[in-house]
Amino acid sequence: MAGPLGFLNFNNASLAGLSPGSFMSFPGTLGFGSIQSAPMFPVDMSMGNIDTFCTTMMINQEKMQQEFFAALISILSNMKINHTPENWVFDNLRPYDYNKYGNNGAKISQLHPTMQQKTMQLLDWAESQGMKVTITSGYRTQAEQNELLRTRPKYAAKNSLHCQGRAIDISIAGGKDSDYKKLADYAKSIGMRWGGDFSKVKERWHFDIGRA
Repeated sequence: MAGPLGFLNFNNASLAGLSPGSFMSFPGTLGFGSIQSAPMFPVDMSMGNIDTFCTTMMINQEKMQQEFFAALISILSNMKINHTPENWVFDNLRPYDYNKYGNNGAKISQLHPTMQQKTMQLLDWAESQGMKVTITSGYRTQAEQNELLRTRPKYAAKNSLHCQGRAIDISIAGGKDSDYKKLADYAKSIGMRWGGDFSKVKERWHFDIGRA
């Protein structure tokens, strides 16, 4: 994507299936408001149908992830928002072989040095397991985070680790809950945190190294 968004290195491959239009093609019940006003898992357990319950949980998790990415891409595509990284981002660049990571390389290069190392470990391990992982968001400017907080407070933190280059959001191609959990188990073994463990909103797509 050219212009002010060039440093994000988004292209058709990295955003395949993640465009706001494709997310919004779901029924109206998938709107942002519906998640806030309706129960997350509206399943009648009186019949004891655990298969239906688990399937519904997975579907709702997919919806939440898709809505998050739709909101994020909308923010990052808004030309009125400052997308220029702060100077410290460029000061932290390290001479790693970012090209090895294809479209993820540019986003890795903007992370905190420790987060860069952990992220590359994570991606290397994921590849060894046959997982295709795309980093959908890494470093964000404070302006981008403020806009996300204003428009989609459900998905945004006031003091986001993304603004410190200490967090990433990812998507696993064709990934299920079990795939994210498997990746999370490895991430935690190398000192990362997983958004799926958050107490409020479960963000299976989020990985970070916490605050300094």
